Amino acid sequence: MMTLSRRGFLLGSAVALATATLKPERLNAQLARLFGSPSRETSSITPNEDFYITSYSSTAFVNAATWSLRIKGLVKNPITFTYNDLVKRTNTSMISTLECIGNPIGGESIGTAKWEGVKLNALLDEAGVNPAAVDLVLRGADGYSDSLPAKRAMQEEVLLVTKMNGVPLPPEHGYPARVIVPGIYGMKNMKWLTEMELVDHDYKGYWEKRGWSDEAEVRTMSRIDDPGDRETVKGPDYVIKGIAFAGIRGIKQVEVSTDGGVNWKTAVLEPALSPYAWTLWSYRWKIPSASRYTIMVRATDGNGTPQPATRQNPFPDGKTGLHDVSVAVDV
Repeated sequence: MMTLSRRGFLLGSAVALATATLKPERLNAQLARLFGSPSRETSSITPNEDFYITSYSSTAFVNAATWSLRIKGLVKNPITFTYNDLVKRTNTSMISTLECIGNPIGGESIGTAKWEGVKLNALLDEAGVNPAAVDLVLRGADGYSDSLPAKRAMQEEVLLVTKMNGVPLPPEHGYPARVIVPGIYGMKNMKWLTEMELVDHDYKGYWEKRGWSDEAEVRTMSRIDDPGDRETVKGPDYVIKGIAFAGIRGIKQVEVSTDGGVNWKTAVLEPALSPYAWTLWSYRWKIPSASRYTIMVRATDGNGTPQPATRQNPFPDGKTGLHDVSVAVDV
């Protein structure tokens, strides 16, 4: 007779329960809390195959040959673009980080890519936006909808993109076209766009109707990527690594504690690839002795505002709280 260890039993039970009731990112968070998480190697740019995927239903597979994008509503000249129209106009690239509003503390629903497309305000200018417009409503081929304030949609950094990391958008990331709005959580960076409508009211999208934030501004976060939780590391010194992100505010400082938050030391920051991208950081830890340690990280945004330490669940406007990992040290 084969028997299961308590750890094996817990793992099997957790997987069975979580896969039946949780989305993948929440499942990963639950398992990490139970059993720890391995270290990870994070690069400045996230490969497409490693970039997180979320949607309210499932991937929409769109035929670009018959697809079109309509701009209508409070505009002087309603206009329709084909896929070829947009590809011919693609003349702008931007490196920007995208994070899911449901990303938990220490979670992996965040990534950075090079996006290529056309400035959205150039297309809206062609349509001639009425000054009375309040929101730009975005609708996708999957039936999902959301909105941006019209003034935000007209800002220079907002792109309508057709390429991701040098190739056409993969289907799961919004092919043929999506919007990228730096500093706003992913739910408003609409995929599989088919229509944009200027309206004279505050439009509530799918998630906002369910209580999630309408503004969806990214909150300051930081994460420890190496070492992983509950790992054993070798001394006498070790380079702790991770990421920090604060949307369009940027990162001014990252601090690391190796004693559970009693003392804090300043980490070294790598220059961000753009004003809209995450910051990679590192800290060389001189380990005093073999023991068990709790490592914590906190960031300060470009405005000088510290990352909130109070833990709050992602609902309704993004998580807060400091990421920590527990490690054993063998010197």
